[in-house]
This record gives sequence, C-alpha cells and structure tokens, in this order.
Amino acid sequence: MSNIYKVLKTDAEFLTAALSQLQIDILERRGDLADCVIDCDGPIQKWSPVSVKVADAYYMRNEFEFRMVLA
Repeated sequence: MSNIYKVLKTDAEFLTAALSQLQIDILERRGDLADCVIDCDGPIQKWSPVSVKVADAYYMRNEFEFRMVLA
C-alpha cells in the first residue's frame, strides 16, 4: 500500500477520483479487520451517498475508508 494517498469523504472527492481513474485502496473501519486493506483492485466505477462500487463490488461508505492512491 502506498504512503501517499488522499482519504475520500465528500461526493466531490469521489467524483475527482472516478474521473482520474486512479487506484483506490479500501480499508475496513471496524470489526476484526479494522485498519486492514481489504481491496485495491482499481478505480471507482460508481458512488452514491450510501455506497461505492470498485472492481464490480459495492462497499458501504460508513463502514469503509476509501483512499485514492496518489503515488
């Protein structure tokens, strides 16, 4: 996992990430896998106020942290 990233929180940030087509790292926020990267398969395909789609899988925005990898 890269050390240079931006945590995505707002719809504008998700839009920027989707348009840039940069890789997204997804981290579990709670539970047994808290702070573990669970996916880093590619760019954002879709997003809504509730979920984000990356690599044909949906993730709940309130349960995961989304990081746009910058370098």
